[in-house]
Formats: sequence, structure tokens, C-alpha cells
Amino acid sequence: MQLLIPRRDSTATVLVNGKPVAVEWTRAAARELAQRPRPLVLELELYFSCLVKKFVHFHDEAPGRATVAVTDKFQLYFRAVTSTACTMEAAERLGRQPEMELHTPAVRKLAPRRVRLDVDNGRWAAAFWM
Repeated sequence: MQLLIPRRDSTATVLVNGKPVAVEWTRAAARELAQRPRPLVLELELYFSCLVKKFVHFHDEAPGRATVAVTDKFQLYFRAVTSTACTMEAAERLGRQPEMELHTPAVRKLAPRRVRLDVDNGRWAAAFWM
């Protein structure tokens, strides 16, 4: 079986919350995506806590989540969450503050402007910009 890998980075534009999002993935990422039996799901999380933080989580599936297909092997979704508390004890116990997902009109207007997916030393690496 021959894998068709682009000679340069690949790009696509998808809509998140009705806004265009530029998505890029490297040749290394394209190689890894082509070998997957199912799509990689990229969760883009904007986390409002004691400070605003951005996280990217990698999943094999997104149960109960509507995703946006970038390719047949690459999907993503965006979510905004807030912490329900800001205590050192909770952060130490959970690895972060307890959270709840935000569902407000303001949040439904948020979307990343750009997403980049790569593979670094055999591990998925990604970032997004608001």
C-alpha cells in the first residue's frame, strides 16, 4: 500500500462557531494520520480559570461531541471551560482546577483563528491561536 504524503505542509479552512479557522498540518503529521485506522480528534480547549490558558488534547474519538472534519483522518472541536474553584488543594489533587463547560452567547462567538498539528519525536504536538 502506498501512502500519498504531501511534499509540503497541508492546509484547510474549516468553520468553528461560524468562523473560518485555518488548519495546518506538517508532512510528518500527514504521514502519521495516513497510518491511523480512525481519525485523530483534536480538542482545542480555552480554559478560563485563575488565568486564561489554552490546551490541546488528542483523542481517538469524541463521544458526545460534534466535531469538524478537516480530512477523513483528522477532526477537531473547540470548547471553552471555566474553573469552578481556584484552590491549590484541588489543583494538586486533580492536576488542574475543577471545571465546567461554558455555554453562553459570548462563548458561541469564540473560535480559534489558526491551528497547527505536527509530530515531534514520535508524539503529537499542536497549538492554536485565538
